[in-house]
Amino acid sequence: HVDGAWGGSAIFSSRNEIRSITHMDEIRHADSFTFNPHKMLGAPQQTTAFIVRHRNGLREANAAGAKYLFDPRKNGAEYDLGDLSYTCGRRTDAVKLWAMWKYYGRSGLGSRVDQKVDELECFVSEVRKRRNTFALACRPWPFNVNFFYFPPRIREVLEQRGILRPVVEDEDMSGGDDENSFIQIPDDIAKDLAEVSVALKLRLHEAGEMIIPYQPLSNQQADCFRLVVAGKKDLKESDICHILDTMEKYGADL
Repeated sequence: HVDGAWGGSAIFSSRNEIRSITHMDEIRHADSFTFNPHKMLGAPQQTTAFIVRHRNGLREANAAGAKYLFDPRKNGAEYDLGDLSYTCGRRTDAVKLWAMWKYYGRSGLGSRVDQKVDELECFVSEVRKRRNTFALACRPWPFNVNFFYFPPRIREVLEQRGILRPVVEDEDMSGGDDENSFIQIPDDIAKDLAEVSVALKLRLHEAGEMIIPYQPLSNQQADCFRLVVAGKKDLKESDICHILDTMEKYGADL
């Protein structure tokens, strides 16, 4: 089984680099595949696709065979989907995906996926430009960015330890780092930084600025922020700068 809940929408992309990193061309070997169009594609909630290779797989797994509901002798019995799901009756989620697919076509849905990848690449680039105030928490991924915000007091400690390199005035911040590089937070600072992430999220929420989630990562002891983008709305460069500027504004004294 392939769980593509968030990134599975990449199946609509025609870009080789996106299909390669998400292994979209390999799912043909799987018995089943799922993805949620209400996530990256922005379909109405809830819209979930669960696709199986074996025609009777869902029926064999879930059928209860309630005789007062299902009778194989009736006309069109093969089209009765109730016994294919353990929920029996449910809303017709498939219509939402079908309508989007019909309207935009595969290329239109693929363009939407590609656009989200491009927007997050711009976000990563801006995070790298603001080195020592923000840093990636793990290797960049096409569909979400995990990053830290460092208030001045934590930034100073990290610079003193040589974990962060002090920024030189007029230094070119546009590149120079390995594209897969990220920072490793020392254990003795991690708890403090995690509390910063929680406090900053609360401040941003209470101020009505944004709701940006924090989360744990397997490679870090400190919780980090996570950004994902979805749907048709553009994430412009001005939006990216506003997100990071606002985080700096509300987090400077933490």
